[in-house]
Amino acid sequence: MGAGLDDGYTEGAAKTSEWRTPALWGLGLSKQSQGGQYYLMHDGRAGSIEQSILLHGGESQNSTSKYQSLSESEKKDLISFLESL
Repeated sequence: MGAGLDDGYTEGAAKTSEWRTPALWGLGLSKQSQGGQYYLMHDGRAGSIEQSILLHGGESQNSTSKYQSLSESEKKDLISFLESL
């Protein structure tokens, strides 16, 4: 996720800036199961799906940039889709 999210914590052979994004199945249920709030990313720092997307860097920077280039309507549609998972 890039140097910006490096928390200095190692897990297994992963470097401190390396995290694997888990499958997004159930993403739409996470807000309901977390008291009406989102706590996303490996440490819960993202309070929304959009914030989670925008925090990604490193190998994910291309995807973050593509998201940023979407129109507001396209972003809303994408977030709605992700919330349906």
